[in-house]
Amino acid sequence: MSSHLNINTKYKTMTKKYDLHKIREARNEFEAMLRIKGISARTFAKLLGVAEITSAKYINDPTLLRYTHMDSIAIYCNMSVKDIVDLIEYDLVSDAERFD
Repeated sequence: MSSHLNINTKYKTMTKKYDLHKIREARNEFEAMLRIKGISARTFAKLLGVAEITSAKYINDPTLLRYTHMDSIAIYCNMSVKDIVDLIEYDLVSDAERFD
């Protein structure tokens, strides 16, 4: 196994488990991003160090995420924390516009 594949692969799986239809069915942009990156609910729970029930709560309502959780997700997905916050904020703004 080459060294570049060995980096950060503790919880990563290189599968294409989510098709475009599943991504479109996502409840929010955060969940869609997780599906695009191929992160399952179980992997998400292990990444954050929480129970799967708690991770399901976080996926359903990402505003409950703490900064340390967002930092872990950002490092795992090779993104910045600002990108994660922007995804969550986008959902809040689109929800507010929907109910106006």
